[in-house]
Amino acid sequence: MISSNTAALRRLLGAVTLLVLAGCASQAEQQAIMEQQAAAQAEARELAVQFQQAERARLEAERSERELREQLAIIQREREAAEAAREEAEQRAEERARQAAALQQQQMAAERARMAQAEEERIAAMERQLAEYEARISRREQANARLREAITAAEELLQMLATEQSKYDNVDANGQTAEPLQKALISELESRKDRLVREAQALSN
Repeated sequence: MISSNTAALRRLLGAVTLLVLAGCASQAEQQAIMEQQAAAQAEARELAVQFQQAERARLEAERSERELREQLAIIQREREAAEAAREEAEQRAEERARQAAALQQQQMAAERARMAQAEEERIAAMERQLAEYEARISRREQANARLREAITAAEELLQMLATEQSKYDNVDANGQTAEPLQKALISELESRKDRLVREAQALSN
């Protein structure tokens, strides 16, 4: 672009020079015209140099602007990437915190459930043991009742045997007691006593 503008200036100066030369006849006028031409050419060259310098300055400014815009774009992208990374890190941290809290709650719930289950099992074991004790006490009470009945039967049997023994104080010539013996009753009392003792022993075991 600089070379094309410079060439246009040179063509313009050449055309002016030709017109001036064609219209002048005298040597003095020609000399003056040549001096004017030289001055004009010098000025044109100066203007061309200034234009070139200005054009280079403009191009340099445009290049600097592009570089600055590129740097700003890079900074903006880096800033956006950093912001996105920060947001992602915060989201991950929040997610990890939520997961940790959920895991802690699950662990606490599992521990509470385990403790409740253990407590229920302990209570059930105690209830079973209590039921066993109650059943054992009930069997012991029944055994004691059978023993009391057996003792009563034994006492009745002793009285009966004493009574039967006294009948031998009054016997006839054949050695028979005057009052008949209660053998069946004695046998019944013995059987009853023995049965009650066996029942008491079975309940005790």
